[in-house]
Amino acid sequence: MRRVWLVRAGDGADEIDAMRLAGRVGVRFETVGDARGWTPQQIEQAVTPTSDESAAQLRSRLLRFAVDMRVGDMVVTPNTAHHELWLSIVTGPYEFAEHPVVPGYGHTRTATWLGWVDRSTPWVQHKLKYIDMPAAVELRDPDWWFLQVASVDLPPERPLRPRAAARPAPTVRPARARRAAPSSVTAPKPLPPKEPERALCAGSCGLQWRGAVLVDGLCPDCRGD
Repeated sequence: MRRVWLVRAGDGADEIDAMRLAGRVGVRFETVGDARGWTPQQIEQAVTPTSDESAAQLRSRLLRFAVDMRVGDMVVTPNTAHHELWLSIVTGPYEFAEHPVVPGYGHTRTATWLGWVDRSTPWVQHKLKYIDMPAAVELRDPDWWFLQVASVDLPPERPLRPRAAARPAPTVRPARARRAAPSSVTAPKPLPPKEPERALCAGSCGLQWRGAVLVDGLCPDCRGD
């Protein structure tokens, strides 16, 4: 059974781009050596708990990356700074390097990076609550993820994002005398009503529904209402 994992690589683009260039996915844990030779107790003693994860949760995250992850699994890597989700497929076993290709990431696996999707894309909206959980490792609905990725074109490179240039100070112009309003004003034509926004159901029906109909991404048919 193929799985989908959440693997973070920093909060910006630099580390993700370095991983993409190296063809790898990885996790930090710089105080832990080769996880295959460490006991769970040794790992817990070596890591430093954070406000989001305990030592036991950190140990579990590392061991699941090193032991449970398999070739063919999908990896979701958020780029928080640019609101992107990068997707890749694992192609190799767990490896440990004392002098890693990407500094700080000694625990890695080879991977093929498929591309990215914007966080605001409708089909990922109901998954963000799981993606944004700091301690999350394995994501739900793996078949759904693989189906969505197979049905869309993922840009393999991120778009250029030029830095905003400093805007010149606005020119202050003297106020002009207002013209008298014309005696007759034509009322604007009413705009046609907008079509309701629709989103793809996360269930098995494969149909698009209005957003107000979906609950946790599921339509009434798939919920069994």
